[in-house]
Amino acid sequence: MKWLNNIKKIRHELYREYFCHLPIQNNKIILWANSFKQYGCNPKYITEYILNKYPNVFDLVWVFEPGVVIPEELKGKVRIVYYFSIEYLKELHTARFVICNMRTGSSYYWKKRKEQIYIQTWHSSLRLKKIEGDAIEYLSPQYIEDAKADSRKIDLLISGCEFSTYIFEKAFWYNGEILKSGTPRCDVLLKNTEEKREKVFKYYDIPFDKKLVVYAPTFRNNKKSDFLGMDFKKLKDCLGKDWVVGARLHPNVLENIEVENAVLMSKYPDMQELIAAADILITDFSSCMFDMAIAKKTCILFAEDFDEYLKSERGIYFDTKQLPFPIARNMNELCTCIEKFNTEEYYRKLEEFMKNIGSYEDGNASEKICSYIFEHMK
Repeated sequence: MKWLNNIKKIRHELYREYFCHLPIQNNKIILWANSFKQYGCNPKYITEYILNKYPNVFDLVWVFEPGVVIPEELKGKVRIVYYFSIEYLKELHTARFVICNMRTGSSYYWKKRKEQIYIQTWHSSLRLKKIEGDAIEYLSPQYIEDAKADSRKIDLLISGCEFSTYIFEKAFWYNGEILKSGTPRCDVLLKNTEEKREKVFKYYDIPFDKKLVVYAPTFRNNKKSDFLGMDFKKLKDCLGKDWVVGARLHPNVLENIEVENAVLMSKYPDMQELIAAADILITDFSSCMFDMAIAKKTCILFAEDFDEYLKSERGIYFDTKQLPFPIARNMNELCTCIEKFNTEEYYRKLEEFMKNIGSYEDGNASEKICSYIFEHMK
C-alpha cells in the first residue's frame, strides 16, 4: 500500500500548491486542539469568546479527525472540516489566522503563506515536567526537526506567567513575540465558575448540596489504566457523606472500565469545567495542578510511585518542596493530608507561589488575544 500513500501525498502537495494561489480570507480563523481529537483547551475558549462577543464578524473553521463526534454547541456556528481532507487543505491555506495548541508537523501539509498569522497557544499555563529543548535528550530527531520548523512559523506565542515566558524563550526554539496574556482555558476558572459547577453537577446528577473531589492522574507509559494505588472507598470514608468522588483518567487511556465508589468522569468533554466544578483536585504530575492554583482551590498530589516517576521522567522545573501542594505517597498519607489540611497555611503558600512565578492570569486572556487579532486584520 506504500504506492497508494505516495499517490495521496503527491495529490495533497498539488492541491496545497493550488490553494496557496487563492486569496486569503481576512476574517477566517482556522483552529484545532489536542491532535484534532477534541473541541477543547485554549482554542475552544478563544472560539467561545468570539462567538459570544463577535458572532457575525469571523468565519470560524474547526478541524477534527474523522470520526470525532462534533459538539452540539458548534453546529451552525462554525464550519467543520476533517483533517487530511481536501477541504482541510483549502481552509488551512486561505485562513488569515491559524490557532492551535500543539506542534504542527510535516504531516499537516501546511505551507505557511506570507499573509498568514500563526498563533500558538500551547496547552498549559505552567507545567511541572520539562519540555522541548529542556528535555531534548528524550525527544526523537523527527520531533525536534518538526518543532524547530513549527517555531519558525509562529507569529505569536501565548504565555500564562513570567516563568513560562522564561521557559519559552529558553527552550522553545523561538525568538518571536510572546503575548503575556494568561491562558484562555483558565479564563473559565476565574469567571462564571458557578455556572460550570451547575453544568457538571447536572450532567452527573450530583445533588447541589454535595462537594466534589476529582482524582485525575496523568499518563504513564508503563502502566495500564488502573488508578495507580487509589482506594476510592477509603477516600470516600475519609471525606465523609457530604462528598462525591469523581475519577478521570488521562485521554491516552480512555478504556471501557468500571469503578466502584466513584463517578467515572473520563469521557467528560472538558477538564477545565471539571476543575471549575471541583472543590478538591487530587492529581500526581499533571499540569492541571497549576490550573487549580490559578482557581485558588485545594489540590493534593498523590502517587505511590512519586519518587520513582520523577527519577525516570524527563526532569522537572520545580523541586517538590517549592510547590504549594501537599504530597501523599500512599492512602494513609492522603487521608492524613485531608484530615489535617491547614487551609490558612495552604493559601499562604499558594499566594507566595503565584507571586514567584509571576502569573498573568486575570480571566481576560481570550479578550487580549482577540484584540491582537483585530489589530492584525487587514
